[in-house]
Amino acid sequence: MGAIRKRGKNYIITFYDATGKRRWETVGPNLHEARQVLDKRMWERRNGKSRVTRDTLTVAEFVKKWQEDYLTVQQQLGRLKPSTIISYQCNLAGHIAPFFGAMSLGDVTLTQVQEFIKALLGKGLSPKTIGNVIAILKEMFKHAVQWGHLDTNPAQYVERPRGEDKEMDVFTPEEIRRLIDAQEEPLRTLLLTAALTGMRQGELFGLLWEDIDFAAHVIHVRRALWRGRLGTPKSRRSRRAIDVPATLEAALHRLSATRRSEFVFCSERGTPIDADNFRHREFPQALRRAGLRRVRFHDLRHTYTSLLIAHGAHPKYIQAQLGHASIQTTLDRYGHLMPQLHQAEAQKLDQLVFGNQVTTPARRLTAIRVGRPLRGSKMGEVAASAGNHGSKMGAENTKGLAT
Repeated sequence: MGAIRKRGKNYIITFYDATGKRRWETVGPNLHEARQVLDKRMWERRNGKSRVTRDTLTVAEFVKKWQEDYLTVQQQLGRLKPSTIISYQCNLAGHIAPFFGAMSLGDVTLTQVQEFIKALLGKGLSPKTIGNVIAILKEMFKHAVQWGHLDTNPAQYVERPRGEDKEMDVFTPEEIRRLIDAQEEPLRTLLLTAALTGMRQGELFGLLWEDIDFAAHVIHVRRALWRGRLGTPKSRRSRRAIDVPATLEAALHRLSATRRSEFVFCSERGTPIDADNFRHREFPQALRRAGLRRVRFHDLRHTYTSLLIAHGAHPKYIQAQLGHASIQTTLDRYGHLMPQLHQAEAQKLDQLVFGNQVTTPARRLTAIRVGRPLRGSKMGEVAASAGNHGSKMGAENTKGLAT
């Protein structure tokens, strides 16, 4: 709905914008021009466009509004985790607000966003960190468009900088045994669980005794510990059931006899484990006791995945065990470790069409670091048998890890 009125020598159009708010706009003395402007405003209204305060709202003001009207609300609805909120706020305060803050929201262009990326690169930030900042910027400007403050998203077509993935460093079966044998309880069972389930650190520290189903031989991942508080796992797919090999099940049974808390792994007082202290002190000390090189705790998750791949586990089974959101994530991250699986599928095709009986050689774990060969060790000594998309891991597959 809109109208044109003449006041003095000028024509004034009145209309309701996309937000439903009534607006007045002085056009000038030309009636034809007033009609054109009104038609344009009606088009903007039909297409969800709005011109609300875009000329006066600064980026800093919109950042504050976005935090209050979006981030806070999403957190209250349980759609954003506290860790995600803190990450957003740190990037907004540390990078986005200092660069764009004083600028008018409507003045931000693609060129300025590209200059912003150059500034981030100049700080020496990693491509992954820069990608996280860009993702927040895109999300924020997307809401500016949806709320009527912008016509277009200036960061919509910005590409994230690509960088090399961090080098994976996985242990051989012999190295896993050395790591486990050099520890005392409960650290011994904690590291055994990490190596034979691939659970993330927060999932391990948030594991409760009620999550272990000894009858079904599975561990249910239902929660994760973050800064001393229990929350949901990383994603919906991260809620999963992980098959437990017999050696690990026996170790957990023994540990349950000395339980001090509802947590499977806890401090001597029964309180949750301090993640920072464990990552920076306890785990490096465990590696030194075993005479092993320094690796990240997360590399035990990569080790578990490499063992499954070396033993011929199906990628969909690996995805389910790891809790990846999609099979594409699994293939992108670990596809370079699967060439033998590809060859095995080709041999199956040959047998199906021509009846050739081809015996597939035993697979071996062949990588510590990406691009470096390992002293091979048969997968049957350690890893879980994951054939047929999820068969249970038996005692015969954990030979050499028993206490």
